[in-house]
Amino acid sequence: MADEPLFTRLAPVLNVSDLAAERAFYERLGLPVIYAGDEYPDFIAFGTETIHFGIQQASGENDPPSVLTWQIAVSDVDAAAERCRVAGVEFELEINEPAPDWKYRRLILRTPSGYRLALEGPTE
Repeated sequence: MADEPLFTRLAPVLNVSDLAAERAFYERLGLPVIYAGDEYPDFIAFGTETIHFGIQQASGENDPPSVLTWQIAVSDVDAAAERCRVAGVEFELEINEPAPDWKYRRLILRTPSGYRLALEGPTE
């Protein structure tokens, strides 16, 4: 028991202003819903083998862009850009070169509730 890690997964929950619009947004990106039930009608969970997060109806006003940049790693930025285009999700391509041997690209999106979402590709 002592060798088992205590903390096993990061599973943040975002408070959103429009639950249905946020759900549709993440589904258009291809993230599968792993929970949406009557037990918690204002909560939806998304998940893959490596990504787990939830969204829930915000109980009041919040300012998502000033609170959080939501970043999800992707294996292929070009494929992610194509998925966004097909899904009708607008994005900006950002090219980062923080050091001579370190370059990566990421797509910057806005969710329906105003969160800044970065889809970050691998080092190129």
